[in-house]
Amino acid sequence: MFKTKHHKAAAIAAVLAAAPIIFLPGCGSSQKPNLPPLPPAPVSVMTVKPSPMTIGDTYLGQVTPYIQTVLSPAASGLLSAVNVRPGDVVKAGQVVATLDKSTLVPQQNAVTQAQVALSNAKQQYADALAMYNDRTSAQQQLQAAQNAVEQQKLAVQAAEQNLQKAQLQAQAALKGGGTPQDLSALQAVVAADQQAVDSAKKQLDLANSNLQILQQNLDTAKRLYGDITQEQVQQAYENYEKALASYNSWQHGAFGGNNPYANQVQAYQSIYNALNTGYTQLQQAQQQYNQGLAAVSQAQTALSSAQSNLANAQKSLADATPDASTNLAQQTQLTVQQAETSLAQAQAQYQAAQSSLKLAQAIYDDRTQAKQALDNALAQLKTSTANLQTAQATLEMQVKDGQVTTPISGYVQAVNAQVGQNVGPQTQMITIASMDPAMATVQVPEFDIGKLKVGTKMSVYVPTLNQTVEGKVFAIHPQLDSATNQYPVDIELDGGGAKLLPGMQVEARQETTGSQTAILVPADSVLSLQSGAQEVFVVQNGVAHSRIVQVGAMTSSQYEITSGLQTGDQLVVKGQNLLSDGDKVTIVPDTDSTKQTGSAKTGE
Repeated sequence: MFKTKHHKAAAIAAVLAAAPIIFLPGCGSSQKPNLPPLPPAPVSVMTVKPSPMTIGDTYLGQVTPYIQTVLSPAASGLLSAVNVRPGDVVKAGQVVATLDKSTLVPQQNAVTQAQVALSNAKQQYADALAMYNDRTSAQQQLQAAQNAVEQQKLAVQAAEQNLQKAQLQAQAALKGGGTPQDLSALQAVVAADQQAVDSAKKQLDLANSNLQILQQNLDTAKRLYGDITQEQVQQAYENYEKALASYNSWQHGAFGGNNPYANQVQAYQSIYNALNTGYTQLQQAQQQYNQGLAAVSQAQTALSSAQSNLANAQKSLADATPDASTNLAQQTQLTVQQAETSLAQAQAQYQAAQSSLKLAQAIYDDRTQAKQALDNALAQLKTSTANLQTAQATLEMQVKDGQVTTPISGYVQAVNAQVGQNVGPQTQMITIASMDPAMATVQVPEFDIGKLKVGTKMSVYVPTLNQTVEGKVFAIHPQLDSATNQYPVDIELDGGGAKLLPGMQVEARQETTGSQTAILVPADSVLSLQSGAQEVFVVQNGVAHSRIVQVGAMTSSQYEITSGLQTGDQLVVKGQNLLSDGDKVTIVPDTDSTKQTGSAKTGE
């Protein structure tokens, strides 16, 4: 803003009023009095010289908080103490208000109840786990029983075939040789047994091939997840549950800003998911490999049985035509009796294997029930743990002995509650503004916004402190104010933040390289005439001369003069408001601090 010129008539009137009135004899009333001349007006001057162009387009705004949060108590109750006042500096974690301790009783009761529930859940889980561990081998027992039934079934079939062969041999021996029909039957048995051997070999090859694949899968799982234990998975889950409880407590509390536990929850959840997935895949790979081993064992048993049957059939065929002169009646009859005994034993063992299979199936089914009970107990344990953590977090973090703490450091902007007042979660009790880092928000016209980007260096002048602070563009708000055609721009200030307070007016400009020079003068030295022109005074030979100047860029403290002044001119910087063109002046020292541009002359 330009200073308006004051006419020196006021000063002349003051001098006349103070001077004594003298009437000279013989003088008419129209004769002017002979007044003494006015003394030279005292002024301070500076020598005009080019300076680095440090001013440019100026954007107005104010100091703004980096973070602003409104604190509210976590519970309703009577406010017993307020420890801060507006303007106080607080640190994160500092107690700013205290509620009457009677408000903690319900929450303490909730914690006690949650502790009892967790203790019961732990005992139930321990009982279910003990019952489940007693049946860890039920699945292996069931598989073994199934394999035994299959083996005994094959044994019965083999015994039946052996009995049939023995009977045929006995008939051939008693008749002195086998009939063509008997030989055909034995040959059919040999062919069938040969097919059984071939089929058993193929089954064994398939089982071995599958086992190799399962072995590779198990080796891969061990290489990737072999170090993971069930205890690690359980610990990771408990860490995730604790972080989630803290996150939920913050969300339910009346805190402002971003939830500080969000990243922790995501990290612990990722760790738990990774460990749980790896452990599950390792267990599945091991189980599938064990099943593959059982399949190979079963195929080997089947092949051995088929090979044994084939050997017996081939021997029976070779012996089907004995020497007619040889008496084999007793021998063949004994063979038939042995075959019958073997069949009876095989049938008995088969029935015993079926009974064992039924028992193993019953045990396995009972283990499924135990697994369900264990899962239910674990779910209840997790729920009880989370409930206790939530109750403790509510008590310790939100209210903690009836105290309300600030989550951030900064200034207290407002206190909207008094001791003795009933407050609650809906009460906006204390407002905290963080000034670390120090921030300022200025309004930039639409036609200038393209000159700025994040990181652009800025010079910010704070008139209240008469201080210039360096900074850089922190953020450009993308929303244009349709009323002013301006964009809000946030500037992060470097240093000096301890003296800045929210709401202080600022003037920001983009820093220049300093290669350009200009004539810069104090803003107070430029006067505004009624005609709208701008005027300054320069001193030559003790006389003040008026100069009309053109003003370029400006701030509240400096103006750029684009015409009307020359290097070396003695510019009046103090006393110019009472001057007129041609007034005599005397130069006196400037008692103010050194000017931002040029220097004041101390005498002439």
